[in-house]
Amino acid sequence: MDNESELGGAARVAIADRVYDEIQNLLIDGCFQPGERMSVDALSRRLGVSQTPVRAALSRLEAEDLVVKTHLIGYSAGPKLSPSRFEDLFEVRFLLEPHCAGLAAARHQHEQVDRIAHLNAEMHRGYAADELSYGAFARRDAELHEAIIHATGNGYYQELFGKLHCHLHLFRLMRDSRVTSDALDEHDLIVTALARRDAEGAAAAMRAHLEASRGRLRAAFVDERRPPNVEALPLDRPRKEARGR
Repeated sequence: MDNESELGGAARVAIADRVYDEIQNLLIDGCFQPGERMSVDALSRRLGVSQTPVRAALSRLEAEDLVVKTHLIGYSAGPKLSPSRFEDLFEVRFLLEPHCAGLAAARHQHEQVDRIAHLNAEMHRGYAADELSYGAFARRDAELHEAIIHATGNGYYQELFGKLHCHLHLFRLMRDSRVTSDALDEHDLIVTALARRDAEGAAAAMRAHLEASRGRLRAAFVDERRPPNVEALPLDRPRKEARGR
């Protein structure tokens, strides 16, 4: 930790980004429950870094409403989405993402759809090999959706979607293998339509994905018996008979 001050600017940025990713991962994996205090000192020791990148990461997470800072108390894990905020978020997503998927299909550059396909393939490989934590899967999922929005070429859509931080909040709601396994199948349909420049098909596939995702995640508000997560674990493997429900 004492050696951080001797590192160059690029190395310090890399450490800051890694610490941000790791703390975000802890939140999404449920290692901190809503309202639970997040000690800067404890996180520093846990991650093997100084307090400087930890404070920077917590500040970034505060801007995303994942962390709350209270005067004289410090940082704590932010609240999860309420049912009403959940529905509001999906209302905005239904207005934005199918339309953007259609635009992306019509407007994308070849390298953009290649990146989207690469992200999708990475998620498949990581899931199949049990190499992705739930939090890491959430970040890849966010990157894929952001890449689709970016392929529209419209900066206003990108800015609006970026302010939602929707994937970070949604993946905190529950940890369920169907959230990951079914999403992969739905992503395949979206990516195929994008590659074919099928605007109508891409919009329809995105709409179907959002409808299915909303249905899966609504269970977080009715299944109160689900035990809280206590540590980051590899992705659960769905039973074969559970797929396609």
